[in-house]
Amino acid sequence: MEDAAAVAAALRRVTAVTVTHDSAAVIGGFLAACPDGLRVVVVDNASADGTAEAVAASGRDAVRLLRAPANRGFGAGCNLGLDAVETEFALLANPDVRLSAPAIAALVAAADRFPEAAILAPALRTAPDAAHPGGRPVRSWNAAPHRRPLLPRRRDAEPWPEGPICAGYVSGAAMLLRRADAAAWLRFDEGFFLYYEDDDLCAQAAARGRSVVLVPGAAVVHAGGRSSRPSARLAWRKAFHMARSRLRFTAKHAGAAAARAEALRRLGRHAGKALGHAATAQGGKLLADLAGGAATLAWIAGLGRGGGPCRPRRWGE
Repeated sequence: MEDAAAVAAALRRVTAVTVTHDSAAVIGGFLAACPDGLRVVVVDNASADGTAEAVAASGRDAVRLLRAPANRGFGAGCNLGLDAVETEFALLANPDVRLSAPAIAALVAAADRFPEAAILAPALRTAPDAAHPGGRPVRSWNAAPHRRPLLPRRRDAEPWPEGPICAGYVSGAAMLLRRADAAAWLRFDEGFFLYYEDDDLCAQAAARGRSVVLVPGAAVVHAGGRSSRPSARLAWRKAFHMARSRLRFTAKHAGAAAARAEALRRLGRHAGKALGHAATAQGGKLLADLAGGAATLAWIAGLGRGGGPCRPRRWGE
């Protein structure tokens, strides 16, 4: 009973925040998995598939629905949700994540243990299947982006951490923030429409001298890539924004020259891969490379004409 009381006390300190866009297929499972006693804020980014209506009809008393009038991007949705949080902690989670009371309690315990940590993240596991009844662990943490080229490309042999570790980056699929930090300075850069907003958030913490901590003892299921209804249009948009946001992140943190050089490298890479995928009739990969190439060209065209991606800034500035 004492453990149950401690878990219940931890849940009262947390509000889960999820951002949806055409997420009707997964939002019901997200809400059903949220334990009793957990407050939930759902920010719907102008869904057209009945997501908001499904949330409104869920019947859960502790769920607050915020309807954004337009889809301004994932980071903007997160900021809107964070502004609605009244508890000590906000737990950002994608709608295809399945939270649990023990995982949330473990994150809160780690936050109490490490008061210098600005961001704490659970370990991620895939959804259970026949081959992996407990799901498979997912490497959801990494070094900061500018340090990743120094690491081996294949890291499968690395041991998995047994306890909390500091990381340069943790996945934005699920992360715990302190409301006081979110109110004062830890905000999503809304210039990142989709992707790399979590890298940027971790970089903000590092620039403040605050830690980013992975908590392996807190594990949640993440289906991955299922937050929105699949379609060719969605696949194009994801690949486009992945390429654009990567360049914007590089420009913001490493400077315009580094971003320009990376853009030229990636443009050649997208072109070469697109030719190969066209020759081998790999339509999905061809679409992704065409979208990535289009984003890269658009980004290059915007440089120096008032439409550039952001003000350049050096690492740690």
